[in-house]
Amino acid sequence: MLSDLSWDSYVLPAEALLWRADVERVSGLRVRLLRDDEMSGAEGEAWSEPGLRAVVLAGSVPAPSDAMTIVHELGHLKLETEGWPHCYLCHEDPRWIEWHYALISDLVSLIEHQSFFPSMLRMGLDPFSASEADLADADVLDELRNLAPSLPLPGLKPDWAITMQLLRALLECRPQIAEMILREAAQLGPEVRMARALTVIIRAAPLTPQGFTAAMRDCWRAMGFADDTLSIGEEEGVAPTGLDSLAVGG
Repeated sequence: MLSDLSWDSYVLPAEALLWRADVERVSGLRVRLLRDDEMSGAEGEAWSEPGLRAVVLAGSVPAPSDAMTIVHELGHLKLETEGWPHCYLCHEDPRWIEWHYALISDLVSLIEHQSFFPSMLRMGLDPFSASEADLADADVLDELRNLAPSLPLPGLKPDWAITMQLLRALLECRPQIAEMILREAAQLGPEVRMARALTVIIRAAPLTPQGFTAAMRDCWRAMGFADDTLSIGEEEGVAPTGLDSLAVGG
């Protein structure tokens, strides 16, 4: 169930308040702050839809990490004001769309994080600590294996759920922790190799809308998916019927 929250309940860095103001100025919409007590699998999300901009917190009660989560999600919305494009999956098989929507959501988020995580550090917030806390766990590989998809769909080798988590380690953990995780995952050769290859692509991309588009395309191709299954840059509300859209990362 969704409930509205007051922005006055949180003390946010001045730069984060400017991000919110920029989103509202460009979109012409008030950014809503919501809580979803049924959300699971994430601490929050950024919602960008026709007529709506919102930061959504997970859980039924406040958490110590709420302020960081709010700034994180504002970062995703702020990139949209700077021209970072939306992404759309183009495929008619609903099973394929459902699973790859999660894949592309992860990829979009990881690329976008490279742009605004340094700004969060300047604000005195450490978004990398959350990734390290999630991934630097002795049982991380068992947890990753539990994410493995069971649908008999094309393009599931290497295992993309595991690959995205290893990519997160390489992009969002200190080098020594990332390498520890990848050493533990050494038996997952295809996943490790793919995560390293995607890391090279993402780190080489300029932190611009054009760089984002190029990185998404190059990663999508490196993963073996056809160009015509990914559409980047469409305007809101014009995605062809039957296509699932991803507005911003989580």
